[in-house]
Amino acid sequence: MKLKISALTAAVIAILTAVLALCGCDDGAVSPDQSNQTNQTNQSNSSDADGLITDAMSPYAIVRPDSASPDEIDAAIRLRQAILDATGVELELKTDFIREGSDEFKVGEYEILIGSTNRDESIAALGRLRSFDWTIERGGTKIVLYSEENIGGAVDYFIENYIHDGNIYIPDGEAYTYTADYKFDTFEIAGVPIGEYALCYTDKGSYDACISLSDYLSESCGYRLDATALTSAEPPRIIIGTDSSLSPTSATAVMQDGDVCILRGEFVDGDDSVNMFCERIEACAEDKILTLDASFEIKETEMETKIILADEEFMSGLDAKAEEMKAAVLDSESDYTVGDGGSIYYFAADGDDKNDGLSESAPKRTLDELARLNLKSGDVVLFRRGDLFRGSIGAVGGVTYSAWGDGAKPIISASKRNYADESLWQPTEYDNVWVCTETLVNVGIVALDHTGELGKYDELVGIRKVAGVGGFNGVESMSTDLEVWSDLESNRLYMYSAENPGARFESIEIGERGNAISIKGGGVTIDNLHVTLTGSHGVGAGTTVSLTVRNCVFNWLGGSILTGFSGGDVTGYGNAVEVYGSVDGYHVYNNWMYQIYDTGITHQFSKTPSIKKNTMQNVEYNNNLIEYCFWSIEYYNASGGEGTYRETRDIHIHDNFCRMGGYGWGCTGRESGAPMYCLGSPADKTENYVTEDNIFDRCLGYLVSTYGFDPNGSYIFKNNTYVQPYGAKFARIAGKDYIFDSTAAAILEEKLGETTPILAAGRVRPAAKVKG
Repeated sequence: MKLKISALTAAVIAILTAVLALCGCDDGAVSPDQSNQTNQTNQSNSSDADGLITDAMSPYAIVRPDSASPDEIDAAIRLRQAILDATGVELELKTDFIREGSDEFKVGEYEILIGSTNRDESIAALGRLRSFDWTIERGGTKIVLYSEENIGGAVDYFIENYIHDGNIYIPDGEAYTYTADYKFDTFEIAGVPIGEYALCYTDKGSYDACISLSDYLSESCGYRLDATALTSAEPPRIIIGTDSSLSPTSATAVMQDGDVCILRGEFVDGDDSVNMFCERIEACAEDKILTLDASFEIKETEMETKIILADEEFMSGLDAKAEEMKAAVLDSESDYTVGDGGSIYYFAADGDDKNDGLSESAPKRTLDELARLNLKSGDVVLFRRGDLFRGSIGAVGGVTYSAWGDGAKPIISASKRNYADESLWQPTEYDNVWVCTETLVNVGIVALDHTGELGKYDELVGIRKVAGVGGFNGVESMSTDLEVWSDLESNRLYMYSAENPGARFESIEIGERGNAISIKGGGVTIDNLHVTLTGSHGVGAGTTVSLTVRNCVFNWLGGSILTGFSGGDVTGYGNAVEVYGSVDGYHVYNNWMYQIYDTGITHQFSKTPSIKKNTMQNVEYNNNLIEYCFWSIEYYNASGGEGTYRETRDIHIHDNFCRMGGYGWGCTGRESGAPMYCLGSPADKTENYVTEDNIFDRCLGYLVSTYGFDPNGSYIFKNNTYVQPYGAKFARIAGKDYIFDSTAAAILEEKLGETTPILAAGRVRPAAKVKG
């Protein structure tokens, strides 16, 4: 027979329990859900009751809330199973849903009510109990088991004490109440019991902090407060929110007009401010009584935050770092070695293509002449510093291209000439629309009065228009000063200008489609060149091996149309340095890249089912300064589907400084989606892909993006620095956007495995904008 406890016996047990507690040596508070302290009131001897089961039948149904918690659902199921096991009778299990006029959904006469049902008997119990207390009561044909947080305890007790001898025995009028042992028996603030306060949040980010405080109050003193918006509650209130007058990394708590205000700087996690509050108030408790008077205050306290303040000193440090990297590139000496049997060929702007080019005193002059040379592996081609060379280069396998002489790096400009000549521009039938008379194929960038000054981020460029985008249909749609449109069919360039562009500007530089330097074989080295003004890539390679690009400047390039891409002619492109296809050995370091239409550096390959295997390995990008691009660093090695295989391994991206993503000349209209560091379509197999010690500094889109792909542990991230305005977009991973706030560190650890990042937040300082 199960234990049956009389009211007298229960009282004796309670007294003995209290005495034993005083004699014990445990000086810590017992959490409510672990308490053994029980107050038992008004319990009759269950042996005096008639059983609820008669002739193997019972009219009773077990009723739980229609919107029951998991604990309430579990409790109802366990009670029904216990009754079935003990009596052989399976009671009906239903919810408290009621529909007027329905025989199925109505209040039953005989009910065992589990948890916070909508029945009057359950509601009556609610006002008498604190969070972890519970009660078992019977009034006529209604049996109530109620607890806000501990319904499982009530069910356990019911099973142990009211189900025995093959039946259920609970006397009418039974009222058994369990009172949990709380950290505080009394908690008042300014004379008001804690249970009378409204718990309010001032902003969406403070809602979770309210829930944390509600959990704490429920566990420590038995009162759970519902979190509500500040505007929907009257004093007295506990208000949790941010305060812009505080240091971004501090928190405080003060009484204001009868309200308790737990306030924090914008970089402080809401839960951390609540934890601070709870720790401080516990020090005020005495003999399980916690009383805070109207003068209560926690002075502004600096908190340990996951995000540091990107203050003026921090940002100045980044500026200084950028200047150091620029100097490292601009001051770099030419680095080349002549191979066995190799020759050095010299080029200068005042040279002569009739010269043999084998000495500084007899240099050749043009890139056309360079193309005619029969170069071989081990040769070196040197361009004189301070000179300008127009055209493009087809880089021969095994050859190094570098600089000789003193001064600025030699410029390789893909703009064929200065088009600021009145005779080259003719009016059209459309007002203020001019057409260049030269054949110009798939024009990207158009630079106007281009100074060429290094580090001048706001050069004037034409406003690029694309037929089929944004309602633009061609020349007849041109309406704004400096709009430019390249007609892909006629190979003509149009410009909107109130006067002849050739007379209006001192210089017009035009970048057509075609790489400034195209890699034609393995083992090429590009060193100490300034590459600019192409509509395509600065350095572009297909499948290759042992490509090195170092000590170079790349700027103001890209914007031509990638014809046929995705079945249309609307997508622009143009990267500083690109490998498209398989690669084994690809080192890009100590370069300065800025104002690039698309990407600074990339290794990539699209879904091409006809290419059965594509492998990228032994790739290293380091010590590059990359600014004002759409992508700074981009990777993808997309699966071609069944029958294809893609592999990427031994990739090391480190010590690069990427900044001002989405601010570049080619980002207008798409800047909000700029992905600064992009790991796109993953390979079938990825090994040892390491991203470490880089700085990702401000982006109008995302500092990190994997688009819709889940990294699934494919990449290793370590010790990177992330700088972004607090509350701005931070990352796009597996198709979900994340914000740069106190959760950013947790996102990096969960999604990318990075445990030691530096996160710095502050306001976006004014950035140079492209004119035009």
